[in-house]
Amino acid sequence: MRKWVKDNLVLVSGILLPVLLVGGFFILNSAPRLLTDPPRYDFVLVAYHYDYQHPTDYFLSFEVRDGKLSGKVVPRNEKNANINRQTASVFRYNSTENSFEEIIYDLPEGLEGIDEPIPLLLAGTDDLMLDKRRQSPDGYSFDFLGYRGRGGLLGEMFGMGRRYESGYVLKKGSANFELPKPASNSNYYQNNLHFMGWVIDEDVAP
Repeated sequence: MRKWVKDNLVLVSGILLPVLLVGGFFILNSAPRLLTDPPRYDFVLVAYHYDYQHPTDYFLSFEVRDGKLSGKVVPRNEKNANINRQTASVFRYNSTENSFEEIIYDLPEGLEGIDEPIPLLLAGTDDLMLDKRRQSPDGYSFDFLGYRGRGGLLGEMFGMGRRYESGYVLKKGSANFELPKPASNSNYYQNNLHFMGWVIDEDVAP
């Protein structure tokens, strides 16, 4: 066996070197995530949309005040005419399942021609306490990465550069936990999804 290896050293090197390279790149790419505790905190997102074919004279707005999520319908005027948030979907991320669940609300009727903001009733949010700080209590942040071209040609071949399906991750140091799309058959880009806050206990709210 040793004689065969010695006689065929070039062949053996040609087989082993790519295997070692693939293994090395895989370890470098996976180690930060494997060595980091997974995210523990849920969070809430709002995905805004605009239908240019059916414009309205109002837009939707969501915010967090004193740890509570609220939404309202705002009439357009000269100062806010460029805000394109005709419709919106609200999602809660489940860290245990790595999935999103939509928070349902109903738009009031007769919104055309309103001259004062109208509040929205969000189902199941009365007990939610949200922390608006960028970083969660366990050190994660919500980020848009999209396509990472890291690693050059070898990185592209062996997974050091990749395209995330949703473009969004939970990031902690060099570890990235990929997030699914909030809703199937929907495309969300960098400016569509707006982070509202981490779901926390009331006694640790900011």
